[in-house]
Amino acid sequence: MSRDVTLGLDVGGTKVAGGLVSATGRLLVVRERSTLVDDVRDPGLLVTLGLARELLAEAAAGGLTVDGIGAGFPEYVDLEGHLTSHEVLSWTKQPAEMLAELASVTVESDVRCAALGEGAQGVAQGLRSFAFVIVGTGLSYALVEDGQARRGARGEAIALGELEVSRRVDTTSSLRLERYASGDGIRERYEALSGQRAAGAADVFRLASSGDRDADFIIRSAGQALGEGLATLAQLLDPGAVVVGGGVAAARGVWREALASAYAARLLPRPVPPPILWAELGRDAGIIGAALAHRRRMTGGPTS
Repeated sequence: MSRDVTLGLDVGGTKVAGGLVSATGRLLVVRERSTLVDDVRDPGLLVTLGLARELLAEAAAGGLTVDGIGAGFPEYVDLEGHLTSHEVLSWTKQPAEMLAELASVTVESDVRCAALGEGAQGVAQGLRSFAFVIVGTGLSYALVEDGQARRGARGEAIALGELEVSRRVDTTSSLRLERYASGDGIRERYEALSGQRAAGAADVFRLASSGDRDADFIIRSAGQALGEGLATLAQLLDPGAVVVGGGVAAARGVWREALASAYAARLLPRPVPPPILWAELGRDAGIIGAALAHRRRMTGGPTS
């Protein structure tokens, strides 16, 4: 059995997950750390760097050879693997430069990595074409065709959250879809409407299930707005399916019902609209996909 593994990192707004991935895409080791340090999201990327070092040490202790690091970040990432935004993380030095001190490295957008992971090991296996959407702290997407995640001319083909919220959902809002329907958006909108603090989107979902009317409104309208956004995505890209993942996507009940209803209503004229599929791999998708992106780059296989 091969002892070669790739270190995959999935860096998010609240946590970083990492693992050692075999050549067949099997996760051998998984570790996770919070990226919030005094309410700052991974200042200087020190949490990410620390976890990478831990996993490299664990691989060495287990007699495994690490062939490199693949890392997905919740920012715009250009074609050379450079972060070009500060939307989520408090980074001050390019992660490619920092991680290269440990091993050869490939840096990608987190949503493109997760899309590759779901395509290789998850619900999108066997699909020639699908749009993968992450609904977590933020909101983004990647279009995958023939095993490759589209990057665009500047690496910015991920910006689902830049869409305006449909007037069919909210006639007064001037928010972008990300600030309306992502995890952070759900929390912020609930706090603004209710005047109460919420620990996060999960807290708002909990309040909604216990009868809080403000929370119920926020959850339903977030689902409706995202359903409209996914319909726009389907109309423009014509994917084989729309795969939805991320922390918020684990929710069920009224959020999923509102999303599915809005999506179906918008696509009624289509004879066979793309189905909505729910991601299966959770956090593992980003880890596996990041490792896959690095391995493909190093071997000359299909790249994202």
